[in-house]
Amino acid sequence: MTKLHFSVSDIIQNSWDKFKSEPFFWIALTIINLFLGFFSDFGFNVDAESFETNFNPFGLLGSFFSMYLSASITLIAINYMRGESISFHDLIKVDFNKFIHYILTSLFCGLLIMIGLVFFIFPGIYLIVRLMFAQYLVLDKNIAFFDAIKLSWKMTEDNGLDLFSFLLAMLVLLIIGFFSFVLGLILAIPIIWLATAKLYLVFNK
Repeated sequence: MTKLHFSVSDIIQNSWDKFKSEPFFWIALTIINLFLGFFSDFGFNVDAESFETNFNPFGLLGSFFSMYLSASITLIAINYMRGESISFHDLIKVDFNKFIHYILTSLFCGLLIMIGLVFFIFPGIYLIVRLMFAQYLVLDKNIAFFDAIKLSWKMTEDNGLDLFSFLLAMLVLLIIGFFSFVLGLILAIPIIWLATAKLYLVFNK
């Protein structure tokens, strides 16, 4: 793919403006997402003293709900930044087939990135950049997980440094939000959702 030029500051500004149009909606989604995140342990609890692992079915169920919510929020963010109207009814618009491919994409990309981070960190960062649109493609284009991974790889070709700068800016926003306590985090997270969705759309004109 040919190199695309975009302004990280313009994307953040645009995301902030869109956030201000529906602040309570995005704040509510953020609070729900953070709440479900506390119950997302994929069903395994490890005792800190004995290192024994216990299976918790409620934790597994919470993890699936959390992943489904993340998928729904991603799709909502894409549609919202595209200019479409949104509502809480959109939280159940990700169908079963799309969700399965979203899970497969998340697990496969997560595994690759984890392996890459183990090997001197830089390969992991490179994979984060190249695979950053895979989940978005599954949800927006309704394509299979492996096709989404290949397409994300193609889309991010020749744009690695600019995309890394964008991800670095999102990390800074998250850190600022974290150290600004709850209110800052509640503002930073939806801005990151919307900014990443906007960037995805820049690459899908």
